Amino acid sequence: MLNSLISLIKLIIKALSEKDPPFLEVFTDYEEYHQISHVSPLAILRAKLISEWIEPKSTILDVGCGEGFIMEYLHRTKSCECFGIDISHKAIEKVRSKGFNAVVRDVDLKGLGLSENEIYDYILFVEVLEHLKYPHKVLLQACRHIRKGVIVTIPNTGFIKWRLQLLRGYFPRQSFTHLHFWTIRDFELFLKSLGLRPIALKTELDLLQGIKRKIANRFRNLLAYQQCWLIAPYK
Repeated sequence: MLNSLISLIKLIIKALSEKDPPFLEVFTDYEEYHQISHVSPLAILRAKLISEWIEPKSTILDVGCGEGFIMEYLHRTKSCECFGIDISHKAIEKVRSKGFNAVVRDVDLKGLGLSENEIYDYILFVEVLEHLKYPHKVLLQACRHIRKGVIVTIPNTGFIKWRLQLLRGYFPRQSFTHLHFWTIRDFELFLKSLGLRPIALKTELDLLQGIKRKIANRFRNLLAYQQCWLIAPYK
């Protein structure tokens, strides 16, 4: 508990003392972005969190699959059959080189492009919805093409670092390409407005143990950096 408190204090001091927060991920287009690999420790953490919801040998559609890290992870650890969609030709080239089926599609313009009887066990939006112009459209569409659930991961704009940046007069510097910003409470209300059911929520705080986990989760809208949701339509 003491180590967690010290880490939090260090984060607060850094956020308050940072001269000018940088603009993150400024790039021309997604072809440029995918010239290099973007698999980070946080990407691995997300994969571990969401994989706990997914049964072995499930069928997966990964929307905004990037270079296919999540697809590789679920195929390796759960023997899942994975398919991908991404806006970037470069990303899809990398995915196909790994042996997965994937297509280039701008889901903001064309939706998911699924046939009426095309159904998956799970459809994933891993760090995707915040980049879309009309996230509600593709989320509702996805819910018509799943057997078990839609999985969404997004940043938590209620995280203490972003709150401190706003307090200092800067808009939260999550990513230059984000169009939407949700706290955990915001996203729960967003789902309610769409008539969608949040089945489960995970954050990185769920990796803590015992009393630390219980206390941290009580304040997760302040302390959690990441939010991961398992969603389904009401029947």
